Amino acid sequence: MTAHDILALRPRIQQFLRLFDGCFLNEKTRHHLRVYVQGQLSNLHRKSIEPIALAAKMAPKTLQQFLSLAKWDHLRMRDQLQHRVASQHRGPRVVGVFDETGCPKKGDKTPGVQHQYCGATGKNDHCIVTVHLALADGPFHCLLDGELFLPEAWSEDRTRCRAAGIPEAMVHRPKWRIGLELYDTARRNGLAFSWVTFDEGYGGKRDSSAA
Repeated sequence: MTAHDILALRPRIQQFLRLFDGCFLNEKTRHHLRVYVQGQLSNLHRKSIEPIALAAKMAPKTLQQFLSLAKWDHLRMRDQLQHRVASQHRGPRVVGVFDETGCPKKGDKTPGVQHQYCGATGKNDHCIVTVHLALADGPFHCLLDGELFLPEAWSEDRTRCRAAGIPEAMVHRPKWRIGLELYDTARRNGLAFSWVTFDEGYGGKRDSSAA
């Protein structure tokens, strides 16, 4: 699919994004979401905030504030997405995929950052790690959910957690446990997987309460 093909789909993309209008407080933030998504699907050479905003004749600071400060109901959006996928993808080819992503970070303020294995660099590095659940059904692929892995050192330092905006209820859980929580949420939202796949870091663990 070329950039021209994607641009031709703009009306359908806008219609799809309107399904999530209720997740945002007002029309302004809904519009900013459409601008950002359109930029990511454009033929811009660089798809960071500044070129996307300038292409839409918007002040870069406006789009930056949307991504960093705007309040929206991400749990409601996740649930609506999962309900929609569940209604359209069922059958023997539906596969659930568990995996994690390491994102290199500098400093010590980013929630969950520490020296740990980072898949992006292929070595132990200063990074954050997130656990994800995706769905594959033939040519269709979709990211369903994700959760931050909170290291024990962070979980035990609630002052540091509060300074980083981490809720009190969020504590350290092993990555495989986070994966099971993502799975349970997806099942409650109507998703059914004929198969699930994961690497040894998840499949090599067993807990009697999860059996």
